[in-house]
Amino acid sequence: MSDLKRDNSYTTNFFKSDTDQSVLLKDLMTDNIVTAIINMGAEMWTTRRRLMTIEQLLTENGAVTTEMIEKYNPPPEITASWEQERDEFIARIYDVLARRGDVPIDAKLNY
Repeated sequence: MSDLKRDNSYTTNFFKSDTDQSVLLKDLMTDNIVTAIINMGAEMWTTRRRLMTIEQLLTENGAVTTEMIEKYNPPPEITASWEQERDEFIARIYDVLARRGDVPIDAKLNY
């Protein structure tokens, strides 16, 4: 672990697991839907974080290059702000998945 930096620019090897062979929720379709939602959220946040980086670099430098984006390491106050935004994003997207309803899933609703 000594070769890893202690900032936001580190990487690690990917270790494939066998979770794609497991059913963790009620059934395989529910697992697939939740996995898709989680993956979309991760993609959305990655895009949002990159956009925040671009905006910050434009504010600081007036211009942006791909290299600047890839090398950008925000100062602690910006990192803290972005982490708070990330946590709020996660709550907005995923808190509903933990919601428990009072109506059984197979109940017929009268409208």
